[in-house]
Parts: sequence; structure tokens; C-alpha cells
Amino acid sequence: MADHGYSLILEHPADGVALLRFADAGRANQLCWAAVDEMADLLAQCLESGVRVVVLASDLEGHWLEHAWLTDLDHGLGGEPTTSSGSGWYRVMRELSQAPLVSIAAISGDTCGGGCEIGWACDLRIAETQARFAQPEIRLGIPPGVGGVSRLSSLVGRSLASEMVLGGRWTSAQRLFEAGALNRLVDRGAALPAAIEWASELAQLPAAALAACKQGLAAAPELPLSEALTNEQSIFQLTASDTQSRAQIQAQQRFYDAGGTTAECFDDSN
Repeated sequence: MADHGYSLILEHPADGVALLRFADAGRANQLCWAAVDEMADLLAQCLESGVRVVVLASDLEGHWLEHAWLTDLDHGLGGEPTTSSGSGWYRVMRELSQAPLVSIAAISGDTCGGGCEIGWACDLRIAETQARFAQPEIRLGIPPGVGGVSRLSSLVGRSLASEMVLGGRWTSAQRLFEAGALNRLVDRGAALPAAIEWASELAQLPAAALAACKQGLAAAPELPLSEALTNEQSIFQLTASDTQSRAQIQAQQRFYDAGGTTAECFDDSN
């Protein structure tokens, strides 16, 4: 594989958890097409190896994933040589949508354009307070192309999405947290450890149920309520009849029969 000046490192910090760390100091974490293609390959590898939760992180101070490297974009549009095919943009989004794999974006710095769009495609997002977000495509004379309109709108609503997409300016992590685009807002340096801790907790949950919940969450916004409810019930019936799920149900009832309570079982402090 050619050396394009970036690093993508795949680690396994806990059982069922993968950590994918990216850095490209020469491009300030702008994503060349080779990097995105390799990211897609590594996400597919996570799925194939049975990883339950993947964390996407940056090794470059001040930056998470930034926009596409414009040289690749320009050359691709002009039929000139690029670092890779560029199909990785669509493959990354596809792999992140797969039900068996839950994804957490550990956002430790600025992110914009295609980097933001990868973040919007993740299931969960933790951001540090100093991080900034932008969909700056309009300032390049183009619109967003892989979720900067559709996914962002579904996360924050049309008003804020319109402001970001039509203006192309930076938006603070605090504002996006308040709008619902971020699940957690943490201090500088805390995004990655918080994401790994959360991923480790999720990876210990019943695998079939975790995948089923993601499947239902993904389908619900696309369907009328009646169809979404029917789909949810179908997913429930299929999952609940699984031998492992029934064993979990029976174990939980034994806990209650022995005097246990829901407060004890589901308390975050336990």
C-alpha cells in the first residue's frame, strides 16, 4: 500500500470494542481518499470479526476528522490521478449503518465537511467543549454530499441545519449539544476515555438485542408511525424468540422473584 502520509490505527481496548484512530498532520486531518477507503476497509473488518462497538477518534491535537482533501476532490472531478477511488465515502457510511455494529464518535477537536458527515452517521457522539463543527461546502461552491443535509437535519432540525449548511460557519459543541446532535459534552481530553468506557458498557449488552435496537432506530424515521410500529414488533418477535434472549428474560425474572427491584437493576451507579 502506498504511503500517503496519514496513519489509521485499529486497536481493541476492551472485549467486543474496536478503536480506530486517525491522524494526518500534513493535511491537518483533511481526509484524502486513500484514508477514507482504508477507513471503510477497517470498519468492514470490524464487522467481520464480530466487533460490537467501534470508537472513531483522532490522534492529532485540535482536529477530529476534517473535510475531504480538496486536491483529491478536484483531481477526481477533473479525471486526474487521486490517492484512491473515493468510493470509501459511501462505503464508510454503509458500514456505519450496519445493525450489528454500534459506533461512537469521540470528537476531540474541530470537524467539518465530510468529517462532520462521518460523525453524523455514527450512532452516538461525544464531543469536547472546545470542538467546533461546520458544513462549509457552500463556501466552495458545492452542497454537502454524504449526509451534511439529510442526517444533520434529522439530528438538529431544519432551522439550525439550514443555518449551518447555507452559511458554512463554525458552530460550537455547546450549541449542538443543546440542539440534540451530541449525546455528551465533556472537558478537553475526556472524549476518548469517555467513549471507550461507554463502548465497553454497550459491548457487554446482549448482542442480538443491541443489533435489533439499532435496526429499529434506523428504520423508524423513514416510516409512517403505523409501519414503524409494525416493524418494531417484528424485530421484537424475532429477537425475543432467540434462545439467548429467553435465557436473559428468565434470569431477570428470577432476580425479581428473589426480591430484586428494577431500581437496583437499572441504576446507573451499579
